[in-house]
Amino acid sequence: MSQPLPEPRTTSLDATAANAGSPPATPVPPTADNLTVTVSSHFKMIFLVIVGLTLMFWMAHFGLLFTSDPERPEIKDALETTKIAGFSSLGTILGLLGGAVSGKV
Repeated sequence: MSQPLPEPRTTSLDATAANAGSPPATPVPPTADNLTVTVSSHFKMIFLVIVGLTLMFWMAHFGLLFTSDPERPEIKDALETTKIAGFSSLGTILGLLGGAVSGKV
């Protein structure tokens, strides 16, 4: 069963000519009164996952630091890995927040 295609819209030449003489719309610069940041549910989900991973990395780091011998080579490697992952995920959080504030979400 096929449906007919919708008719293309035609614009009035009078409306197009009337808009041709008007200057282009200029964006309003943000001020403290009209500054709003909206984020999607997709952004919120990603943000919460990154925050959860950050907490997990830092809990693993301090858990290893306080419950095991940090002089063993495998523990040193694990501590270094969790520290790098924790700082990296903190940078990711700051990047996500910066993108949200700049409106590039």
